[in-house]
Amino acid sequence: MSEIGEEKIIDYIKKRFPKRNKEISKGIGDDAAVLKNGLIISTDSFYEHIHFKFKYFDMYAVGYHCLSASLSDLAAMGARPIAALISLCLTQRIMTPDIKELYRGFQTLVQRFNFDIAGGDIVQGPGFGLTITVIGQAKKPMMRSGARPGQNLYITNFLGLAETGRIVLDQGLTKKRYPDSVNKHLFPEPNFKDARIIKKFATGCIDTSDGLSTDAHHLAKESKVKIVLEGTHIPIHPEVGMLCALKKIEPIDFILSAGEDFELLFTADDLPKRLKLKIFRIGRIEKGKGVWLSYQNKITPIEQSGYDHLS
Repeated sequence: MSEIGEEKIIDYIKKRFPKRNKEISKGIGDDAAVLKNGLIISTDSFYEHIHFKFKYFDMYAVGYHCLSASLSDLAAMGARPIAALISLCLTQRIMTPDIKELYRGFQTLVQRFNFDIAGGDIVQGPGFGLTITVIGQAKKPMMRSGARPGQNLYITNFLGLAETGRIVLDQGLTKKRYPDSVNKHLFPEPNFKDARIIKKFATGCIDTSDGLSTDAHHLAKESKVKIVLEGTHIPIHPEVGMLCALKKIEPIDFILSAGEDFELLFTADDLPKRLKLKIFRIGRIEKGKGVWLSYQNKITPIEQSGYDHLS
């Protein structure tokens, strides 16, 4: 499986099962499936040791983290959440208090964003995990396929914080020195607030779940364009810079591969100057294909170095 890779399997499935139902506007290839009635549907699976570790996650954080990650797909489409279906794979060591804490994490987001937990399933298995399907609605969803040459590439907020937090927690570094990073990893935010504003201007959009390099490739592929990342414009949060200095890593390289920030990577023409958002212009869209990095007087092609489940 590692030789094939996640993307090639997705491409195979996409070719093997082309869209046939006229009620589907967009199937495989975006952050979520889009139905012609405006419903947006996405599903994700999360497993212990892969997506979270009880070494530093408690059950409340697992619930919050996993449901936030799923909701982020709806935010990337500019949709409002309606419902979530949550299926649990439980082991015998999971006790009733654990389930209550897990659902307390879900409840925090349910109350904040006003949607329902409308069903799911419960099974027993050899490892603890959960699968979450989220359903939202949007009259005109943002897609990965809308980027056009001549437009700019933008990102909401900083990148690399979640991966910094994961490393800090996993390696037992001093958490007090990395408060933003630790919080970003444990409690990511589905960016509905920024999505509502940028939806007026964005032509293409994706959430940064797999890392800037990989998600930029997804955006370029679906829009059939070339993306040039401008290294000097990619913002570096002080905590990310501090970890990279400690580990002797080039911050840009780190940010290119660091995922799970769940920020919005989007394309647009020039944005109004008075938008009350933390948005950075980090690149441009050109004719061609692939993703390139313009940095230190060089332009080089960038491979996908973000998260791949099968690598």
